[in-house]
Amino acid sequence: MKVNGKVIKQWYHRLPLSTKLIVLVCLAGMLPIGVGLMVSMREIQKQSRDQQLYALNQGFEQTSQALEDKMSRLHNISTMLAVNDMVNLSLKLTGEEKALAQQLVDFESIDSYAYGMEMAFETSNIWFYIDDALPVVNDSRGRYRSLNTVRQTQWYQELMNSNGTPTWVSFSEDTYDMSRTYVAITRKLWNQEDYSQDIGVLAVSLERDILEDMMIGAVEGQAVYIETGEGNLLAANMAEAVLPRIPLGIRNEQGDTFREILLDGRRCMVRSQLLESTNVYLVSVVARESLTQTTNVANVGIITWYLCVCMVVLGVFIPLTRSVTKRLKLLKTQMMLTQDGVLQKIETAEDYPDEIGQLIRRYNGMTEQVAELLQEQYVLGQEKIRLELKALQSQINPHFLYNTLDMINWMAQKNETDNIRSVVQSMSGFYRLTLSRGQDIVPIGDEVRMCEAYMEIQKRRYRGRILYEADVDREILDCLIPKITLQPFLENAIVHGIHEKDDARGVVILNGWMEDGRITLSVTDDGRGISMDDRKKSTAGSHYGMKNIEKRLSLYYGEEIPIQIESSPGVGTCVIISVPVRRVG
Repeated sequence: MKVNGKVIKQWYHRLPLSTKLIVLVCLAGMLPIGVGLMVSMREIQKQSRDQQLYALNQGFEQTSQALEDKMSRLHNISTMLAVNDMVNLSLKLTGEEKALAQQLVDFESIDSYAYGMEMAFETSNIWFYIDDALPVVNDSRGRYRSLNTVRQTQWYQELMNSNGTPTWVSFSEDTYDMSRTYVAITRKLWNQEDYSQDIGVLAVSLERDILEDMMIGAVEGQAVYIETGEGNLLAANMAEAVLPRIPLGIRNEQGDTFREILLDGRRCMVRSQLLESTNVYLVSVVARESLTQTTNVANVGIITWYLCVCMVVLGVFIPLTRSVTKRLKLLKTQMMLTQDGVLQKIETAEDYPDEIGQLIRRYNGMTEQVAELLQEQYVLGQEKIRLELKALQSQINPHFLYNTLDMINWMAQKNETDNIRSVVQSMSGFYRLTLSRGQDIVPIGDEVRMCEAYMEIQKRRYRGRILYEADVDREILDCLIPKITLQPFLENAIVHGIHEKDDARGVVILNGWMEDGRITLSVTDDGRGISMDDRKKSTAGSHYGMKNIEKRLSLYYGEEIPIQIESSPGVGTCVIISVPVRRVG
């Protein structure tokens, strides 16, 4: 403790007065304020996130309840009308079975009954699509409409394909001088004395605008929509062209809160729910960045206020000491830049002969010497890495060439001209890509093509017992990688995996994708698999090819790139590498 106290005392005494004042102000004022502001910002972020999530869930549940109430009313109306004896009796009788006047009286009674339901349950329209033979079918815009006018519509076809189940549909209809869009529950009307006979179609509809007015987002940009179980859109709070819709598989994963997913490359918060007593889902989607806008505004305000305080404080103290400390600050700044790897001379307007001037001149001389040494070291280091890469690449197993030539000789003895031509073409392409115009680093696309050429030869060698698939995202094809990285993985999959199976048959799959700023490449086979003992041997260094690849990857990327092996005996093996993104230029 005495030593530490002495060091601190010496350090304090060596500081110039201006620096002491600035340090004191920073430690006593700005630093505590900054720490307090950081704590406040984190708390604000947490509270804002919790509040917004609560608001989203509350809004979703309120919307869900309101839609359930509204749509259950429509469903109940359709059920009551479908089982109504008066409706059934009137629709199933023709003009020959009941007097025309009586039919008109019955239909007027049905109309009054339906109108009362429209008023009581706030329903837009109740329509009956029935046979033209009935006398009330005289107006395409009335309550009783010709069934023939809708047989070709999409919503009618959906109803017919529902096996008698009431179906929610959306359709547009021209009414006088404007077009309206409706959401309706439709159902077949059956003869209650003979259920093999349908007597019409019932549609209990609601203007879509009414439902859309109920689907208000809790935050700006929040999408809310309803769709059928089959994915048919019924209504939404924004235009369908810009509506972010989630896949049905994700939609069916219901929950009691919003969850985060990746949708079209954007992180979004989503929630879905099957509305009670319906085959309709309520879905809400909101971009993650929309939830942070309020917090960001608050944080910007806090940071701005803090920066203003700092500027005022520094604006008062710095001018007071600038005349004395200007060159010292310049020297300190340059020394800090030097520590960060930026070497440059100090340029001053005047060459002062005092101690500070001498120190600056000594510093400039040292900077020149260090820069020369660093340049020499850099050139030597790059050359060393290049030579190491070449040395490692030259150690790639040459047995492939020997085996391929042996296979060509065997094919020539059997006069398999077409197979020889195909193998030679594949081998030519393989070695053309391997040479890569003398380049040690190649695009991943070239590596993929080299793998395809290699596997084409192997498929010929193994007489079709080996299948090969490649699924590599296009966005990574122009990214760079040391050449001959993937081919050894394919070779190991064949030699140590598939070849050692009893039937020597199998599949090799090459995958590649980008995630979180890194590229993942994997080779999977359904071969013999690797036991735990073999994996320990691999880790200990018995698999030279794997260690070769790890060494080359580490040299190029400047970080350790381990090879991950996932394997189960009798199931197969998956070899995985994850590398940083490197592109040309």
